[in-house]
Amino acid sequence: MAGEIIYADLKIPGASSSSRPPQPSQHLSSPPCPRWHRIAVGVGWAGNIVLTIAVIALGAWVSQLHISCEGQTRGTLNTSENNEAECSCQEDFRSHLKPHNGSLAEGSGCKLCPSYWLLHGDKCYWLSKERKNWTGSRDDCSGKSSRMLAIRNQEEMDFIRNVTKAVNHIWIGLNVTSPEKNWMWVDGSLVNQTLFPVTGLAEQNSCGVMKGEQIRSEICGAEFKWVCQKEAFQI
Repeated sequence: MAGEIIYADLKIPGASSSSRPPQPSQHLSSPPCPRWHRIAVGVGWAGNIVLTIAVIALGAWVSQLHISCEGQTRGTLNTSENNEAECSCQEDFRSHLKPHNGSLAEGSGCKLCPSYWLLHGDKCYWLSKERKNWTGSRDDCSGKSSRMLAIRNQEEMDFIRNVTKAVNHIWIGLNVTSPEKNWMWVDGSLVNQTLFPVTGLAEQNSCGVMKGEQIRSEICGAEFKWVCQKEAFQI
């Protein structure tokens, strides 16, 4: 029929339609981590933390102590860091970590002294940097869990004289008791005047000082440097 209008729906390829229903999204899910694996990781981290703490603690301990072998000493007592006694005893230390038929021989092993203390024989020695009177020197040694120097034999006397030769006067643990007026070491033993003669007066206020190769009497109120000593720690 002429003049008739025809309507038709056209479908154009590639055209989008707002009425098209949304496609469901796809999610990929991974299987959960096994519980034993999480526990193993946690234990591993805890082990690393414990190991780190142990290394730090060991480093701090080694910085406070130095290992020295018996009968070996190096350096001199002075006010610098070089007055630490040093020697190599790694082989001896390793050998004593192993059993020795149930016990160690008496006097064997390595010795330990604190920093700035010098090892000699089985004792540690420390020389002060400042000056005090005799009583103040004695109290300072007590505060360091030690005592003033008490010389036992000529060999020890020679050692002390050698390492303190740059100092004119050194207080030692020797004073006159009252009322007996006897020269006595700080450990309560009498001095051997034959081996170590003390020059000067033996008065109530007299204390012993080393000057060169001599032990002399001085007024206890005078101020000098002093030497402390204590037993070395054996491992």
